[in-house]
Amino acid sequence: MKVSELKYLRDYLVSITFDDGITGIINLSDLVNHGIFTVLKDKELFSKIYTSGYSISWSDQLEIDIAEVYSEISGKNPGDFFNTNIFHASN
Repeated sequence: MKVSELKYLRDYLVSITFDDGITGIINLSDLVNHGIFTVLKDKELFSKIYTSGYSISWSDQLEIDIAEVYSEISGKNPGDFFNTNIFHASN
């Protein structure tokens, strides 16, 4: 799962499309009320949103992992889209 397109819409709404075709609009208004993300109350700064494909970012210090966003939009549990098989090196 990887973000293929991310677009700032208005206020704290962001359109997101994943490489598997899942798409949706997320409201990140709650995010800007917590911790280091409060600087994003400045909508001009918030609008500079971008993606590395695996995170939603505004800078190297301000980023969120896409797993929770994908789960919310797709309705899938993280265990459904992460490979949970653990491999051990043999002796």
